[in-house]
This record gives sequence, structure tokens and C-alpha cells, in this order.
Amino acid sequence: MTVREPLILIIGAADTGRAPLAAALLRRFLAEQNTVVRVESAGVLGHDGDPASPDAIAVAEHMALDLSGHCARSLSDDLVEDAVLLLAIDSGTARVARLRFPQAASRIHALGELAGRDRDIPDPFKMQIGPWLVYAREIDQMLHQALPNIMAYLPEPSAPLPRAEARPSLAAPVVAEERRAAAERTAQLLDLMTRIPGIVEWNAAREQVDAAIAAAHQHPAGATDQIIAYCALLRAALALTPAIPTTAHLAALRDAIARLEQPVGAGDIEALSAQLGGWTSLS
Repeated sequence: MTVREPLILIIGAADTGRAPLAAALLRRFLAEQNTVVRVESAGVLGHDGDPASPDAIAVAEHMALDLSGHCARSLSDDLVEDAVLLLAIDSGTARVARLRFPQAASRIHALGELAGRDRDIPDPFKMQIGPWLVYAREIDQMLHQALPNIMAYLPEPSAPLPRAEARPSLAAPVVAEERRAAAERTAQLLDLMTRIPGIVEWNAAREQVDAAIAAAHQHPAGATDQIIAYCALLRAALALTPAIPTTAHLAALRDAIARLEQPVGAGDIEALSAQLGGWTSLS
């Protein structure tokens, strides 16, 4: 009799964006530890047969993952019964799953819950590629943080429960809540301004952008976080932004500010530097 590997099921809304991306990331994490387990995804909204969204595929490629063959499916009784852990991409999806499958409530958890954070990754559906990249990196970080709790659901025999002190590579840099909250609020404000022009005066919004940059500057996330250089570029972009910014300027600032929610790397510096060269011509 063939014994199947234990199943960890990532639950999303439509199973076309965050869920398959998170499943691919977790699959890679566990493979790196030689842990034999199936990691799959499903959705609660019934988009059976749909492929992964183009943005999810593009972000996956950026992270050296492949979602081109993904096919969405609905969460079913058989999948729920088979899974040792049902990991919802956000707390709302977890609540829906618990209501539909109360018999499995003890195996249904939100990603933020297992990562020890009061945080849900927003759905970047119909957003530009910038927010997609930001949220994908945050999913990656939260999966790292949740990994010990995820592995605790695997039956014996399994890979030993990783310990933070024994495996420092799993400890991702953590961004201070003051910096994260300021960046998130400001990115949301700028996003609102792109969708509803004139709803907020630019002078007031600019003050909030300045405050978010200052909060990030004061709270570096470890030695590898290149936040000082990134903040300098952000201030340069702000100085080049006209008194009446275009929608393109607001969208570019939104994406750049949203990046402050996570540690900044060399690629982020290069991308913003390149964008800064054409900042005045954004329209």
C-alpha cells in the first residue's frame, strides 16, 4: 500500500493569486529542509479551472518560481479531510473556511496567526506590479516566521522542528511596527488619491509622505536593510514631484512608499534610482 505524503493546503479567495504564490514559496522552503510533504492550494470563491493571474505569474518568475501551470480549484470536503493543516492567506478566509468546515476548525489557521503577527496580506488584485512584489515578499517573510508552527502539524516521522537559535537563516529581519504602520497608511492614502483625484490636498499628503520616510529612516531592520539610501532616494523623488502631482507620480510614490513595509535590498535601490531618472517626465 502506497502511503501519500502529508498535505498542507493553502487557502485563498479565488486561488489565482496569493494562495498559489504562497504554496509555491512554502513548497520551496520545505524542500530546502528535505521535508517530504505536499503543498497545494484551493479557494473559497469557486473559480475552478482559472489560471493564476498574470501579475501572480510575473511576480513568481521574479522570485524564481513557476505558476504557469496552476489551475484554480475550490476547497472541498475531500481536500479538507486530507490536509494536516489548512493555512488561510488571511483571517477573513480562515473564518469562511471554519464556518464551512467546522469539523476541521482546529486545523484551520491564518498565516498571520502562525507567524505570530496581527497582520493580513492585502489582496493586490488589479493593483500595479509594485504592490504585488511588496506583498509577495511579505508572504515570503511571514512563511519564514510561521515555519516552526507549520512543521509542528506534520506527523512523525518528519524533519525536526527548526529552532531559531540553531537555524539563524530562517530568522528574517523584522520591520518595526511604527515604520510598517506609517508606510501602510501612507501607501493607502496615495492609492486613494490615484483613484479619486482631488480628494486630498497634496500639501497634506506630502506631510504624511515625509512622516513615513522619517519613520523608516529611524527604524532600520537590521544591518542588511539599506533603508538610509532608499530614504534619500525617496526624498529626492519627493523634491522632484510637481506642486500638482500627476496620477503617475502618485502611483510611483505609492509603490515606493509601500516598499518601506519590508527591509530594503540592493534591487530596490537600483529600481528606484532608475525610476528617478525619468521622474519629471511621469504623466
